[in-house]
Amino acid sequence: MSNSTSASAKKRHKTVPIPESISYVPGYPKKLTLYRLEASPYWWVRYFAKRKIIRRSTKTTNKTEALDFARTFFNEIALRLANNQPLGQTSRFKTCAEMLLTNMAAKVKRNEITEDTYKNARYRVLKGVVPYFGDKELADIHYAELEAYVNDLSHQEPPLSLSTIKGYLQLVHQVMTVAAKHRLIPSIPHFPTVSAPDNPRGYFTVDEYRRMRHRARALVGKRFDVRKLTDEEGQELPTSYFELGASFEGRRIRIVTITRELYELIVFMVNSYIRPTDIKTMQHKHVEIVRNEHHYLRLRLPTTKKHADPIVTQTTAISAYERLIAHNKAQGWKTDPDDYVFFPNYENRANALKVLQRQFDVLMSDLNYGKGPRGEDRTIYSLRHTCIMYRLMYGKGIDHLTLARNARTSPDMIDRFYGSQLS
Repeated sequence: MSNSTSASAKKRHKTVPIPESISYVPGYPKKLTLYRLEASPYWWVRYFAKRKIIRRSTKTTNKTEALDFARTFFNEIALRLANNQPLGQTSRFKTCAEMLLTNMAAKVKRNEITEDTYKNARYRVLKGVVPYFGDKELADIHYAELEAYVNDLSHQEPPLSLSTIKGYLQLVHQVMTVAAKHRLIPSIPHFPTVSAPDNPRGYFTVDEYRRMRHRARALVGKRFDVRKLTDEEGQELPTSYFELGASFEGRRIRIVTITRELYELIVFMVNSYIRPTDIKTMQHKHVEIVRNEHHYLRLRLPTTKKHADPIVTQTTAISAYERLIAHNKAQGWKTDPDDYVFFPNYENRANALKVLQRQFDVLMSDLNYGKGPRGEDRTIYSLRHTCIMYRLMYGKGIDHLTLARNARTSPDMIDRFYGSQLS
């Protein structure tokens, strides 16, 4: 009987604390204890909360390191209690990722970042970061895991650009920064370096700009089929554009109608330095026509990329703006100070910009301008690049600092992405 009891006790003691090893963490509640097991070479930590004992291996035999782990462990439990999160959840990376997104949403409310920046980050965190790291403990994420993540991103299909891979890695770094600030990890691990080379912006030559304007005006009212064709193996090819009724091959995506706004968009952007996102937020109250020694528009637009300086346009932008006012009135749309300049009939401003982007894509296909001389994609953003490049090439005596301020960017960006193309 006694032998049986002794054997049972010995078996039981392999998974319970060795009494003489139990110790407390100085300065922390007595409910937080450090101990050893016969079943493991490592120190273990446990804490009693909400009528539940939470245990975790420190994965170290060094007691000093184990004490550091215990403090981090306590901070994590305290954070979970404060946020009403389940204590048994092991996906600590996911928890901090959610905290990062919560913080970014608050920054949107404070106008520290844009809604688009938050949405893009949220998509990447939930789509490509959390699925990879979500089930890992923060303390287990070191350089090797981060390097493996970069390698995983590098082999995705379709291939990701270097800047996209760098963007994903930066989000992981932000999550780990949140963890470090809340003392869930003692320090941020060393991160792999991903060098994304500068890709100078694509722009349109003067002849291309002239052809774009003329063709956009000629296409007003025409309707185009946006279709997905397939190759011999049944794989879908890149999007194709046809005048409505000219082809019935493949799968129809949508029908796009070219409107007067496309022509005015091209003229306005090439003469005003604005970004495409400014198009959807620009209201008449943001626009002031100035006629004195020089004629121009003064644009006081909502803050973009932390820049809030007014923009002074080229003279040609006045004509485009006045034609837009006349066009909007002819459509029965209001042109009051709080009404939007482009497509004021669209309450959903993201859709208003999307309509223009789709029309622009049709025009690029029609003119075969979709790719620049270096193979870069040409989008609406290329109109802003064209505006800046024209000022660099044809502006008399303009310096990079003045140009940067007026374009709401930095002199470094002007030099790296625009000036580098000048001979």
